[in-house]
Amino acid sequence: MNLIEKLFGKKEKSFGSITQDMLPEWLESRSRNISEKLEKDASSLYPEIEKTLRKIRESTSRLEKAQPEGRYHLKLVKVASSNRDNMAKQVRMLLENVTIPGDKSIKAILAFHQSADQTLGVCLENMMKSYQYTKLVFFEESKNVISEVNSLGRLLNEIIEPINSKKEVLDALENSREMIMAIRKNTLDLESIERSIKENEEKSVFLKKEIDEKQNAINLLLDSESWKQYTISKNDLILLETKAENKISEIKSIISPLNKALNRLKQLNESGRHALKPEDKEGLNLSLTCPIDVPPEFFVEFQKIVESGVLNLPKPEKFLPQIRFAASSLGESRKEYQDILHDIDLKKDEISKMKIIKDEKNLKDMLSDLQEKLMMTEKELDSSKNQLELLRREIESNNVKLREYVSVIDSRVRIS
Repeated sequence: MNLIEKLFGKKEKSFGSITQDMLPEWLESRSRNISEKLEKDASSLYPEIEKTLRKIRESTSRLEKAQPEGRYHLKLVKVASSNRDNMAKQVRMLLENVTIPGDKSIKAILAFHQSADQTLGVCLENMMKSYQYTKLVFFEESKNVISEVNSLGRLLNEIIEPINSKKEVLDALENSREMIMAIRKNTLDLESIERSIKENEEKSVFLKKEIDEKQNAINLLLDSESWKQYTISKNDLILLETKAENKISEIKSIISPLNKALNRLKQLNESGRHALKPEDKEGLNLSLTCPIDVPPEFFVEFQKIVESGVLNLPKPEKFLPQIRFAASSLGESRKEYQDILHDIDLKKDEISKMKIIKDEKNLKDMLSDLQEKLMMTEKELDSSKNQLELLRREIESNNVKLREYVSVIDSRVRIS
């Protein structure tokens, strides 16, 4: 009792079901049964083909040895003989290239038929024109060669016809095996992706928990007395820096009304019309570029220059009160500014020694790292879920195709 009979019983009209686990064995059994019959039918024609090849060889030999019977024009005999030689040449090439295979498998039969049929086609195409001239003198002999060659063609058709009649089933058997392999691979890929999804879901839960813990730790830190003290110190630093900026603005406002006179002095110095001492030249440059660093002594000397009239200012007397004010007030303003800078340095040093700053940075760095890991994990999770959905659709599509192939092989069988 064969596999199908074991599975479904002997009633031909009954419908049966088969699991995918049993399908490869069932396909192998059906393939073997069909192949054995086709191979037996095809190989049974091999002796007949061998016999036909011998007949072709013999008829060709008779054609080559034939002598003209009757009276023919010499030129016609020469043309016929030349074309007879070409016919014989084509047949010999045919005989050399048609070899009966020792392998009786369907694959070997198909390869033999393809090669032999192609060789036969070339032979007939090349010798039919020659036959038209050869038969004018060697009628019977050339006709016999053509007849035997055509007999080979009929045998080649007979050998392939049973296989062609089962081509749809044979293709379905081959496609079924390929589809089973594809489904198995897709199933393994699906299981791998499902494991990956499970791992990433667990990882996501863990990371979210870690993120909550780190956020709570940051919230506790921000509510601590140490953080409040840090905030106070930081605000103090901001106030000091604002105070320093205001002091710079105050000093600039003292010097800026003198810019016209200062620039006039710079022009005279650069042109050589009024040379300045090095310390005065430096004081002039600082007045125009960095007022906060200009020494008050410079304005004492500057007052003398303005009073001398060397600058040729329209109303030099209007600059003098501001110059005297700068000379008298800049020293104090600069000292106040330096005191503020000193306080800023002390405050920065105080803040830098606060451990809570490092603690906050470490917690925020860890939180940022966890959030990035969570983002990557959820991105991988989404990608895996999309892949999983595509694989499920592909497996379902392949299962539909597999059922169709099985139905072609045996319409009574269904995959359960």
